[in-house]
Amino acid sequence: MEKIWNKIRMSGLALLALVIGASCAKMDDYKRFVESGEISYTGKIDSVVVFSGDGRVYVQGLFMSDPKVASCRIYWNNMKDSVAVPVVRTNTVDTLKQFITLPENLYNFRIHTFDALGNRSVAVYATGQAYGQAYKTSLNNRLIISAIADQADNVTVMWRDVDKTLGAIGTEITYTDKEGKAQLVRTPVSEKQSILKNYKPKTEFTYQTLYIPDTLCIDTFAAAAEKHSYAYKINRSNWLAFADSYEATGQLPNGGSPYFVLDDNPNTYWHTKHSSGTSPFPHWLSFDMKKAVKVDMIELTSRHDYVTADFRDFLIEGRNSEAEPWTTYGSYNLPDAQGPQQFLISGSPTVRYIRIFQLNGGGEPHSHLAEFAVYGSEVN
Repeated sequence: MEKIWNKIRMSGLALLALVIGASCAKMDDYKRFVESGEISYTGKIDSVVVFSGDGRVYVQGLFMSDPKVASCRIYWNNMKDSVAVPVVRTNTVDTLKQFITLPENLYNFRIHTFDALGNRSVAVYATGQAYGQAYKTSLNNRLIISAIADQADNVTVMWRDVDKTLGAIGTEITYTDKEGKAQLVRTPVSEKQSILKNYKPKTEFTYQTLYIPDTLCIDTFAAAAEKHSYAYKINRSNWLAFADSYEATGQLPNGGSPYFVLDDNPNTYWHTKHSSGTSPFPHWLSFDMKKAVKVDMIELTSRHDYVTADFRDFLIEGRNSEAEPWTTYGSYNLPDAQGPQQFLISGSPTVRYIRIFQLNGGGEPHSHLAEFAVYGSEVN
């Protein structure tokens, strides 16, 4: 047993001699490295954050407990460029706050602190982005579905969804109210409509979508401003109305002529032939608006007491002369519902003549409609 313990002691001593020898070698190397004198390091900066910006970055950090720190230098471009920042120490934690103007690029920064003798700290590294023209030209405004004025001159702007990958946060609208005052409305990207109250008729509004490209960005960017007109209910007082057929009903004077859909009275209505010579679908109503109109939307109001018995699927068509063929702008479905229902027309075509071509109905061969209106703007 004693022999075993002697072997263990001998093995331990041998291992200890190896460790001491290696340590001595390391110390010899260190001594050779510092033969010219002892190295003195200044306390480094802590908690460095580089905020991105428009043609600039903002560098922030903390000078902690080392009272010897007298200055700081921020390097970039492989230390070819730098900026010196004086440091005035207080009895508390002091903060580095430095703007640096830079061309658009992603930058790697190296930061050293220095004492009054020029001794520097170990390096602290950070990354930051300066944005510029390349980013700005990639920005687009949120697309408008419609901008419709009501009878109280409040304009409702409906928005399409927007790509959020570039940092879109909202859209800013400026317009003039009826008192001649400039108004500003901001709508976040999460909302689908903006309300412009007390809007001055026959004026345009200006809009631009706002962007913050990343969570550390200190600046807000905007797509190029655009102007947009609103749509209003077109005056129908001199329109001409036509239909494939019409016939008075037993409830006169409430039913019959296609002109009933232009009288602003939802209790009157157009009705196709129904008592003699009844014809099946398709049916149609067409209108000569007497001048060219940029059409954004049509509004239909069903006969309130027979919403399930009028037409269902229909086309919106237009043309600019009676010699032209009809152009179809879209197919739609009329729900069984009371009150005005609105149908947007993609592309907002400019036409003088407009038609709703009714393809089928709710089980009856005849058709009827209480009101027809167009929202858009008259073309001079």
